[in-house]
Amino acid sequence: MRFCLAISLVLLGAEFAVAGFAQEHVSLEKTSEGSGTEPKSTAQNTTRHEPKYDHTFSGPIVEVTETQITVSRSILGKPAEKRTFAIHPDTRVEGKLRIHAKVTVGYVTTDDGDVARLVVVRSSQRAAEKK
Repeated sequence: MRFCLAISLVLLGAEFAVAGFAQEHVSLEKTSEGSGTEPKSTAQNTTRHEPKYDHTFSGPIVEVTETQITVSRSILGKPAEKRTFAIHPDTRVEGKLRIHAKVTVGYVTTDDGDVARLVVVRSSQRAAEKK
């Protein structure tokens, strides 16, 4: 009987610990009007923030220069589509850009064309197998 009570107490303590951990990451903060509360994630307070973008485009790189990247995308039943994105100094690039590397580009459309805000190079299966 004592063993069952001990197990119950351990499980109950673990449940409270998980609930407390979840509350640490999301705090409630009063809005500027003071009429209500809204959740605020502590991840937003870090120095490294996610760049804002409106659209994404994924596929292999077919051309890359210092100032632009061209990505091709093939969708079943549609012709292949190529799109060129400008790369600015504030564009965040995660990974090494090279021809045939598969990437996902988060971009915004401006009057001057598509501007990449975030470029993520996806690791290939062969690179994972070599490790």
